[in-house]
Amino acid sequence: MKQLKIAFIFIFCIGISNNVDAQFKDLQNMMGGDKKESSSADITSIQANLISDLTDALGDVLAAQALIAEAQGNKELAAALENTANKMAGGDVSNDDIKGAVQQTKEAAELQQEEINKKNVMDGEAKKLYAKALLPYIKSVAKTAKLSGPIKDFMNEAQNSIKSIKNPMQIRKLKSSLDTGLFVGKNVPKLIVTLGKSSKDLLTYSKDNGLDTSSADDIELDL
Repeated sequence: MKQLKIAFIFIFCIGISNNVDAQFKDLQNMMGGDKKESSSADITSIQANLISDLTDALGDVLAAQALIAEAQGNKELAAALENTANKMAGGDVSNDDIKGAVQQTKEAAELQQEEINKKNVMDGEAKKLYAKALLPYIKSVAKTAKLSGPIKDFMNEAQNSIKSIKNPMQIRKLKSSLDTGLFVGKNVPKLIVTLGKSSKDLLTYSKDNGLDTSSADDIELDL
């Protein structure tokens, strides 16, 4: 009889424990606890991968832009672009570095396209430098253009993660942690369009000046 009472008490305690645990999990789900933490971790990882790939691509674009700047006789710009390209290649960059590199790449592309659109006849030295810059530039632009898909995926995941959170303070916290990714999502697609146009204009300009563009003609820009 004594053993039966002990067994009954043991089963009763387990029942209470399981019920409390179930209620706690229900409460977590209502508050978005486990789901929110998992979602935040996933989107943070997606952002980190995107930033890493963008850093690599921008480093290549900036290095090629430095060669174009040199071909156009703008040594000061060439030095600035090369400096940023080296920083990107090093991989140890801050969020502000990424934002600055995106802006610098855009401004350089616009400035260099203005020079290309003047259609000045290249001298011998300029031809050598443009020929050196052509393939790296087209390849780096194509590499950057391939990020269009991942950027779109990141933005969709970011919006879903933000919408899944009910607490305004947690929303602000998540948006703050995704600040660089959201900046990329807003600005890099437009940068890709700018780079694509400058690539096509550079190819046309090079052909008009008798440069061999065969190595770059077949590169898909995916714009």
